[in-house]
Amino acid sequence: MGQMNTELEQALERIKTEYIESSGDRLDEIDATIDRMYRGEGDRGADFFEMQRTIHSIKGSAGTHGLHAVSIIAHRMEDYFQANQRLSGEQFRDVQIFVDRMRDVFEAAGEITEAELDLILSKLPASTDSDITETESRDLFILLVMASGLQRNIVSKELTTRGFELSFAETPVEAFALALSLKPNLIVSSAEFELLNGIEFAQVLKSVKATAAIPYILMTSSELDETVRAGLPGGTMVVRKTANFAKELTERINEL
Repeated sequence: MGQMNTELEQALERIKTEYIESSGDRLDEIDATIDRMYRGEGDRGADFFEMQRTIHSIKGSAGTHGLHAVSIIAHRMEDYFQANQRLSGEQFRDVQIFVDRMRDVFEAAGEITEAELDLILSKLPASTDSDITETESRDLFILLVMASGLQRNIVSKELTTRGFELSFAETPVEAFALALSLKPNLIVSSAEFELLNGIEFAQVLKSVKATAAIPYILMTSSELDETVRAGLPGGTMVVRKTANFAKELTERINEL
C-alpha cells in the first residue's frame, strides 16, 4: 500500500509539473498576442477571444493541481475583461501584469503563502470602467453573484462606470469560495439559483466567521413575504428587479 501511494504521488507530481510547463508555454503565447493587439496587427476579435479561452482553461485546470493562487489571479483577469471588453492603450499593460503574476506563481510551483497572494491581489489592476477618472474611483470592492447574461451586463456597466471595482461569480457556491479568498467589501447577489438560492447564501455567509461581517444586498424579481424576510440575516438589503433596478442598486450601495 505504501509503495502504491508513493507511485500515485509521483504520478500526480509529474502531471502537475507537465501542467505548469504547458501553462508557461500558453502564457508565452498570450504575451505574443498582447504585443500583436497593442500594435494593431492580426485579427483583434479572434485574438481577444482566444486569449479569454486560454485564461479560462488555465484557471479551470489550476484548481485540479492545487494551484489556488493561479485560479484566483486568472479569475481577476476575467473580471478585468468583463469590465473592459475593448482593450486599448495602457490596458494592454494591465493585462500583461495579470500574465506576469500567474507566471510568478507557476515558477514558484504554486508554493506561495496566503499573505503573498493577498499582496499580489492588492497590486492587480482594478476591474473598473476604463473611462472613469481617478477622482471618480471608489474604494469599494463588490462581489457580484449573477448568472452571465444581459442583466449582469447592465448591472456591471452601471457599477463599473460609477467607479466600483467588481468581481463576478456565476453561483453562490462559487461566490463563497471567492469571498474567502478575495475578501470583498460587499456582496450583491441574485435570489434565483437552483442549488443554493440567494437567501440561503446570505444565511451561509452570516454563519461563517470569515464572511459574517460582509454587507449583503439581495436582488429579487419577486415580492418577498414576511415569512421569507424573517429568514434573512439582519442588515440584509433587498432590491427589487424593476425597470430601474440597476440605478436603485447603486443608490443602496451608496447608502453603505
